[in-house]
Amino acid sequence: MSDQTSDAPSEQITISAQMRLSEAELTEVLALKHVCDEAEGLDLKLGFGAADPATARYPSVFLAYAGQRLVGFGSLEGDEATAEACAMVHPDWRRRRLGFRLFEAARAGLRAAGGEQLFAVCEDASTSGRSFLRMLAGQRAFSEHRMVWRAEAAPSLTSPSDFSVERARPEDLRPLAVALSHAFDHSEERLLADLTLNSAIATEQVYVARHAGAIIGGFRLSIMPDSTGIYAFGIDRAYQRRGWGRQMLARACALATEQGALRVSLEVDTDNAPAIALYQASGFTIITTYGYYIFSRTLLALGLDGDAGEAE
Repeated sequence: MSDQTSDAPSEQITISAQMRLSEAELTEVLALKHVCDEAEGLDLKLGFGAADPATARYPSVFLAYAGQRLVGFGSLEGDEATAEACAMVHPDWRRRRLGFRLFEAARAGLRAAGGEQLFAVCEDASTSGRSFLRMLAGQRAFSEHRMVWRAEAAPSLTSPSDFSVERARPEDLRPLAVALSHAFDHSEERLLADLTLNSAIATEQVYVARHAGAIIGGFRLSIMPDSTGIYAFGIDRAYQRRGWGRQMLARACALATEQGALRVSLEVDTDNAPAIALYQASGFTIITTYGYYIFSRTLLALGLDGDAGEAE
């Protein structure tokens, strides 16, 4: 994406903001993703709509049409304060400010809901995406690898009799939040709120791991149209380095596969060497890297017509 003109088609483009996608729209989005991925050798990260539209604070998908043809798409995911924006534009429709329009639609939606911080996610391999973010003065805040599980590379493990993984029940959420707070150094109350919300959503499955009856960690399976993602994966620090993480990860992959996942993936901070080593030893391979870019409060408040300033 860039901000220059070209000899691209001249049809008028309309952008609609929605909470979720219809089945027909999802099919169009996945087809456009395939075209964009193939054009630059990417594995674009996208959201596909609010898991629970009833609780969404702002639109989560933005569709750009030229007539009846989908030529651009953006997504916005997060909470009331912070969100991640992702976007793609058909190669034939780039250099027409469409990327800017999708970004502006996402920015305006977050701002109207009182959001305070916006990240844009851009794959390192995307030349067009990185050029676009340079124009917006986005500052790289951190990076994550996307890793994909290869069943043939996974070791064969025997699960101990005193270890189990099961779907979380309502009464499990508080002890799971405690365990994850020790794993991530995050607020127990914030984790509990997230777990409670996700456990009520059909496409989000929260699991707990037990050792000798005690909850020692857990994870979430996020069922997406093109893959199943493993998120919030953590073991209480008191139980780490005992092999429980590897056992839990093997069970997470088995559960995803049993449910028909086309592929199993996860994302991990590029600086988290211990986690990367665990995932690689469990059959995961790094396939791409995403940069998370932050923008100035001025840009978030005023939009692209304001002064972009320096990222804060």
